[in-house]
Amino acid sequence: MQLLMNPFFKTNFRILCLIGFICLGIQTSYAATELDTVPVPKSVAKIKSSIKKIFTKKQKDSIASSKDSIQKILKESVKRNYWTHQNKPGILFTQTSFVNWTKGGNNTIAGIASFKGDYDYKRGQFFWKNDFLIKYGLSKEDDIDHALKTDDIIDIKSAVGYKKGIESRWYYSGDFSLTTQIAKGYNDKKKTTVISNFFAPARMRIGLGAAYSDKDDNFKLNISPLTNQVTFVIDQELANKGAFGVEPAKKDGEGNIIEPGKNVNSEFGTLISIEYKTLIMKNINFAVKSSFYSDYLNRFGNVDSDIELNINMKVNKYIQSTISSHLLYDDDTKTPNDDGTQGGPKVQLKQILGVGVSYVF
Repeated sequence: MQLLMNPFFKTNFRILCLIGFICLGIQTSYAATELDTVPVPKSVAKIKSSIKKIFTKKQKDSIASSKDSIQKILKESVKRNYWTHQNKPGILFTQTSFVNWTKGGNNTIAGIASFKGDYDYKRGQFFWKNDFLIKYGLSKEDDIDHALKTDDIIDIKSAVGYKKGIESRWYYSGDFSLTTQIAKGYNDKKKTTVISNFFAPARMRIGLGAAYSDKDDNFKLNISPLTNQVTFVIDQELANKGAFGVEPAKKDGEGNIIEPGKNVNSEFGTLISIEYKTLIMKNINFAVKSSFYSDYLNRFGNVDSDIELNINMKVNKYIQSTISSHLLYDDDTKTPNDDGTQGGPKVQLKQILGVGVSYVF
C-alpha cells in the first residue's frame, strides 16, 4: 500500500497506462483508414489533451523529453508515403542449336537486356503515374560475323489525373509519351542500308481527355480526343527519303537535293489506349497493352494501331519464361525496299519466346 501511495509510482503508473492507450488508439486509427486518403485519427487531439493534464508544473522540466517523444510518435503514426515504385531489371535468353540436322539450320544464340521502372504517386483524388522501359537485344548466328539486333526500344510514359468524387473511377487526365530506339536498324543481315536510328524515329504524344481505372488497376482505359502526335527523324538521310511520315527532300530533274527533307511531322487527332492484366493461373500472368490513334487533319479514319501481348510464367523469384507478341500498323511508316527506297505501309509483327532472369525491387 505504501508503494501504491508513493507519488513517484503513481505518476509513472499513469504515464505507462497512457502510453498503452496511445498504442491502442494508433492501431484503431489505422484499421479505419482507407488506403487512398490521408489518415487523421480523431483520438490524437484527446490524447494530447490528456498528456497536458497529467503533466504538472513540477514534472514538466523532468519529463519534457518524454512528452516530445510521444508527440513525435503520434506525428509519425499518421504520416503516409504516397509514392509507390517498382524496378525490374532482367535478361532474356534464347538459343537454337543443330547437330547433324539433315533439314538444315543455323546455330543461334540471342539475349535481350531490359529495365522497367514504375513510379506512381496517388493521394486522395489525384494520381501521377510514370513508366520507363528500355530494351536492347542481340542475336549471333554461326555464319554471320557480326551480331544482329533483335529488340531495341526506349519508352517513357507519364500521366496525371484528378477525379471529382472519391467513389468515381473516372479521372480528368493528361498524358505524355515518348518512344524511340538506341542504335541503328538495318534492312538486311549484311547491314548495307540504315532504315532507322536513335530519334529516327522518335514519337511524342501529348493528350488531354479522360481515364478510367477499376478498383484493382487491372483494367485501364484512356480516351484523349485532344492529342498532338509529333514524329522526329533527326537522321537527315532518312528524312530526305521521307521516312516515318516526314516531308521528303525536294530534288531537281537530275536528282540533286535542292531542299532537304523535314525532320519533324506534327499531327493532331484522337488517341484511345487500353491496358488489361490478369492472373491466368498460379504464377502465370497475362497482359495486353494497346493504343489506337487517328489524325483529324490527314486521312481521318486511318488508324495507327499498336497492340502488345505478354505472358509471363514465373518459375521462382528470379527465373521466368516470357512469350510476347507485338503487332504494329502505322499509316505513315513506309516499309523499306531492298534498295533502300520507301514502299507502302504494312502490318508489322514481332514475336519473342525465351527464358530469363529478373529481379524486382
